[in-house]
Amino acid sequence: MKKILNALCVVALLAGLVACAENKSAEVAVAENCSGHKLPIAYVDTDSLIVLYTYAQEQEQKLVDKIENDRANLNARVAKLAKRQEDFQRKVQNNAFLSQSSAEQQYNELMREQENLQQEAARIDAENLQAQQAMLQEISDDIRSYIEEYNKTAGYEVILQKAATIYISNAYDITGEIADGLNKKRAAKAE
Repeated sequence: MKKILNALCVVALLAGLVACAENKSAEVAVAENCSGHKLPIAYVDTDSLIVLYTYAQEQEQKLVDKIENDRANLNARVAKLAKRQEDFQRKVQNNAFLSQSSAEQQYNELMREQENLQQEAARIDAENLQAQQAMLQEISDDIRSYIEEYNKTAGYEVILQKAATIYISNAYDITGEIADGLNKKRAAKAE
């Protein structure tokens, strides 16, 4: 039965193309010729889904807060170092050091601290990048898993990402349904 329906839809699609030549929408022609049946395909707009999926938004906000906090702490330490470097420069200009070796020792300490801060900034950036990648992987896995679960009852042959298509009718958009399901599933886990 499915094969017959699919064959009819292919014929309807061809008829739709002919209808286009007659200034009639192919989408309308396909819908009319398939007796109101849509093809067993759907799509998800992943950009919209990420915005609608509250868990994704919460995780992104946590990461942004962590990055901002890390950056603020590092900037405070950099500001302290800059103040110490200015004090050192003023002492050098005023010949405030008792010996050349004490000036060199303080200079070397300041340079080591600056190097340590640069290394720490690179480490923090790498950690935050790794955390972002892990978050994106977790969300992607969540979405993929839910779509597979959802499709067990929906019965689509193909579920595409909207970005992978040149054109697809909004009639095939299941983004809202997927977002609602993901949010309900996450809320149920939280309880």
